Amino acid sequence: MLNSLQYWLHDHALYLEILVVLFSGLVALYADTVRHFVSLPPQRPGTWFLKARLLSVNSKLFNLCECHNNAFATIVYVARAFVFILVLMGLFLGGIFLEVVSIRSAGRAGGAEEAYTSFHAHLDIALALVFIVVVCCRLLLLGEFLYRLRNFKGYDHYLMEHVAELEEKLVMAENTPSGSVPD
Repeated sequence: MLNSLQYWLHDHALYLEILVVLFSGLVALYADTVRHFVSLPPQRPGTWFLKARLLSVNSKLFNLCECHNNAFATIVYVARAFVFILVLMGLFLGGIFLEVVSIRSAGRAGGAEEAYTSFHAHLDIALALVFIVVVCCRLLLLGEFLYRLRNFKGYDHYLMEHVAELEEKLVMAENTPSGSVPD
């Protein structure tokens, strides 16, 4: 059983690598919504997703208002984002260091060819791409937040309209027996 799984992974490593990288990028971009989705108690999927999206938009609006009114809150928000990014970069550099050490020690033992297979190469590439994609997505979100903060007037009205629209959809979803929201 394990051998067949190992052969299957060796044959399909590239496709799994692509899926893992794409999934990590989506999770990094929608991390706030995913966090709110997981924090809510289980309920109908449509209602659950709408509540998570509403909490995410409210959180973004609250953070923008706090940072617009207080420079210290902006510094704390940016520092919090950079701490996460620096931790990820440290893990990435630590992984590179461990990989170099393991390849060198396998090379000294004379079995570097057997120790480092194409599966390990695909795994290393996938992990490196996951770290790079997540760091880039988080930097992109931070840049978008700072851009929206700079152009706060006008965007706050858009977010308030979006909150009202989501609240209206949520009321409609909770009142319908099937839980589906008509467009």
